[in-house]
Amino acid sequence: MPHRRRPMISPTALAAATLACAGAAGVGPASAQSDVTIFAGGQLDVADSAYVGATIGLPGSVDSRGLAVRGSVYTGGYDYSSGPNEIDADFTGAQAELIYRFGDGPTWGSVGVGYRYVDTDLSPADPGNRRDGGQGGIILSTDGGHVSGPWRVDWYGAYGFELDDYNALVSLTHQVGSSGRVRLGLEVAAEGDTNYNAYHLGPVVGFKLNDRSEIQVSAGFSDGDERDSQAYLRVGFYRSF
Repeated sequence: MPHRRRPMISPTALAAATLACAGAAGVGPASAQSDVTIFAGGQLDVADSAYVGATIGLPGSVDSRGLAVRGSVYTGGYDYSSGPNEIDADFTGAQAELIYRFGDGPTWGSVGVGYRYVDTDLSPADPGNRRDGGQGGIILSTDGGHVSGPWRVDWYGAYGFELDDYNALVSLTHQVGSSGRVRLGLEVAAEGDTNYNAYHLGPVVGFKLNDRSEIQVSAGFSDGDERDSQAYLRVGFYRSF
């Protein structure tokens, strides 16, 4: 069986995962003003990717609770071996969701349903890659978090019906110092479909710029089926208005 590197689902998942890590405990009063959050970031791994997106509360939502729409666009590239050929792949995509946000105080979360479209260009052509060309389908997602004293846990999960793919991320962080602006901990993420599974594990740090924004950085170990082990770097940013 030829060695094959497949695209990571991370660009879309990371967009929502960044927002999950920027939940009610992070944005606080800013959400009550206009209930808009923008987010952006990227990841260096088997697939290099970048994304940008926003969440906008719908009329009737209060303090980041109730219905909202979340959208993101992303792009990236990767390479893999297929028989004697080295294949270069570039992908671009977009995702739109209707989400319902719930919870108050130390615990919050959301569930969502939406549509994702990804277009993958392979050079040279590789007819055996099921991700070749445009792929669109329904996705389900959930994210949330909980704060207990200096400890905080965040999670994200998604499933896509078109490719039977999944993505999940969990992080546990602890407040560092008296200012409350730095969180340090560990994150683990897993993804895959019917043909492969992959994961990454590493430390994560969150730098709270102010009550409305935060930068997150994670770097560590990445591994998976039919691919070499390597380091990864993930960077995320959010700002609420």
